[in-house]
Amino acid sequence: MKYCFDLDGTICDTPLRPDDNKPGYLESTPFPFMVEQVNRLFDEGHKIIIMTARGRGSGIDWTDLTIEQLDRWGVKYHELEPMFHKPTADLFIDDKGISVEEWKKTVPPVKGIIAGAFDVIHPGYIRMFKEAKTHCNHLTVALHEDPSMARPHKLKPVQSVEDRKEILRAIKYVDDIVVYQAEETFHHYLKDYDIRFLGTDYQDGSYTGKDISIDIVWLAREHDYSSTKLKTQIHNIIKEAGDYYLSLIHI
Repeated sequence: MKYCFDLDGTICDTPLRPDDNKPGYLESTPFPFMVEQVNRLFDEGHKIIIMTARGRGSGIDWTDLTIEQLDRWGVKYHELEPMFHKPTADLFIDDKGISVEEWKKTVPPVKGIIAGAFDVIHPGYIRMFKEAKTHCNHLTVALHEDPSMARPHKLKPVQSVEDRKEILRAIKYVDDIVVYQAEETFHHYLKDYDIRFLGTDYQDGSYTGKDISIDIVWLAREHDYSSTKLKTQIHNIIKEAGDYYLSLIHI
């Protein structure tokens, strides 16, 4: 079978440059899950064509950079085609419409799991889920009911389990949610997954399931968002407001 994959937005993520809002091909990064699936089809004997529209509007020849990137990312393919003329193929997979997302549902499942309380969802969590989903096609969130019960130094969640579940369900990168309180329960969940996602701050420490043979993808914390920080800020604002109104009473 002949497969034709679009490059940007399908095999790799290409951001827009902030100065002119044009694609920043030099900053493109691969989607690991998609690279694995393309290589799987290649190894199964299918013909792989990579299609790209790079340079169509500007006239710049991005061929050398594209070949270098595909080689560096380890993508296996037979042909690289510019999108000036659409090649013939049995199946086209791109980031427009339903193609790539629908196709992901047909490939063998790669199940990933990520755990946490996820109390007061902030953009840092969204970025983490987005990155995790590039490594799997089914992402489960293991929602910790109340970490403070086993670890008193942790803050008690301000949102109920049901509220947190409702918010998580609305995030497009999340496919499933399981709830746990005891670490033994989470340990049992891990055995059903292919990949586990952990923050890099756990690399040199202990964590539940360290004894289980499962692939781990370490997610770097490259932001300043913090649920604890947000809750502290809210607490301080309320306290300041309360102190202010108390001062008015005593005037």
